[in-house]
Amino acid sequence: MNLTREVLLTRYEHGRIEETPDIVVREYPLTIFVNEEEFVTLLCSPNNLKYLSLGFLLSEGIIKEKSEIEYVEIDEGRNAAYINVKEKINSSKHFTGKRILTTGCGGGTMFYNVFGSLQGKGSDNKALITYKNVISSMKEFSAKSEVFVNTGGVHSAALSNGEKILTFHEDVGRHNALDKVIGEAFDKGLNFSDKILLLSGRISSEMLTKAAKRNISIIISRSAPMDLALEIGKELNMTIIGFARGERFNIYTGKERVMLE
Repeated sequence: MNLTREVLLTRYEHGRIEETPDIVVREYPLTIFVNEEEFVTLLCSPNNLKYLSLGFLLSEGIIKEKSEIEYVEIDEGRNAAYINVKEKINSSKHFTGKRILTTGCGGGTMFYNVFGSLQGKGSDNKALITYKNVISSMKEFSAKSEVFVNTGGVHSAALSNGEKILTFHEDVGRHNALDKVIGEAFDKGLNFSDKILLLSGRISSEMLTKAAKRNISIIISRSAPMDLALEIGKELNMTIIGFARGERFNIYTGKERVMLE
């Protein structure tokens, strides 16, 4: 399914008015059904919907292992993802408590207490990166963002081993792009704990929480981190790098993981 479509617009520039075609990003509502029960509807880009569905359920703690999944079926015509898992899921129980709307785009929602959901977590893995590889990783990341270059209307996320990007996705929502990356890595059986997360948008608390749940200890973004993300990152001994653009970046927490050589 195409991620973009052409529209005709009226452009005003330096006193001149003209009709001209342009490219805009498509927004797609995807409803996820778990064991035939409607679970959630995500506003997303219409690609890699299996990875998005798996990543979302993994991030929400609905699934933990591939062995729990009986089947996944994507019906693009019905805007639906059907996932059957072995254990019975009580969605009303899962969504009890205070509903917290996220600060991000794409209709992201958190249904859990941020700190409570990370009890017992801690990034004590040995992932490291050099100053040089922070810069080269973000250059590779930016070069892959074709839809953003063409439209300016999507966010990007990627998983890297410090030398090269292993999974990369773009979406209208920051959370969706990250869930697609998580879903693909989960589906392919990749180990998260020695990987580095690359982001185009803000490092907010919910984005950091998704990474922490997968035991990812290094997050690099072109944009800024938020205060609560830094608080959680410091508590969990995570490395947060922001404003990684060109030949510069800022290390906010966990500077010991960033090496000269």
